[in-house]
Amino acid sequence: MSQEMQTDPSKHGNLGFITGVVSRSKFVTFERIIFRATRGNMFLKSAAIEQPIIDPATGDKVTFSVTIDEFDDAV
Repeated sequence: MSQEMQTDPSKHGNLGFITGVVSRSKFVTFERIIFRATRGNMFLKSAAIEQPIIDPATGDKVTFSVTIDEFDDAV
């Protein structure tokens, strides 16, 4: 029974996280890039930011989404 409870440390995954804000117009592209970069080993959670944020590069008001991506980088 004690052997069943012990696991091989090399089989443990290393979880990584990516967080940030992404323009809603580019969100689908961002999601696709993260999916491909992690070979589908990811969990993405996003939420819309209700108030527009001023883009420092253009000065325009842009709507953004905040994202938290969790992925297993052991694969």
